[in-house]
Amino acid sequence: MDSLKRGLFLTVPFLLVVWLGGCGQPLQKTADLVAPPRGFLHASWGMSVEEVKEAIRKDGHRWFQDTTDRPPYALYASGDQWDFSAILSYFFTPLTRKLYRVDVTFGDLRAYEKARAELLQAYKGPAYVQKGVEHWSWGDRSLVILQQDSASVQVSFSSGPWLLLNQQESPIASR
Repeated sequence: MDSLKRGLFLTVPFLLVVWLGGCGQPLQKTADLVAPPRGFLHASWGMSVEEVKEAIRKDGHRWFQDTTDRPPYALYASGDQWDFSAILSYFFTPLTRKLYRVDVTFGDLRAYEKARAELLQAYKGPAYVQKGVEHWSWGDRSLVILQQDSASVQVSFSSGPWLLLNQQESPIASR
């Protein structure tokens, strides 16, 4: 996947959130049914880069690129998730370097149904459904987004409180 396409695919979940946030009707919150994710596997929201590297090791995955010193402040790992090979992207806040989001990207389109089944079991029904996109949300602004395009499947997990810190620490926010 070339860098432009990958960059677009990684930003789509947040553009979707912005778009959904502007809709006239409030979204159903999943929080009434289950708690939001506390992180992803052994990685918990708010962990440091070194703690996340250890969590990745515990999960049986292998980190292969650390760009936590520059945008997009991410750590990349590879491994199997839900029986499919995946790239895992761990995103950190720009100043304090705390984990706020994890994206799991699959190159095998069959992963969509498996990921969907796992998410439905963990979080029940999504708040928003459109062809190729399902969205779970909570009152604290935590999100899980499952999406599929013609070449890949992605699940994005993010913590509402840590997303807000990321926005506050962003150089763009200070302008």
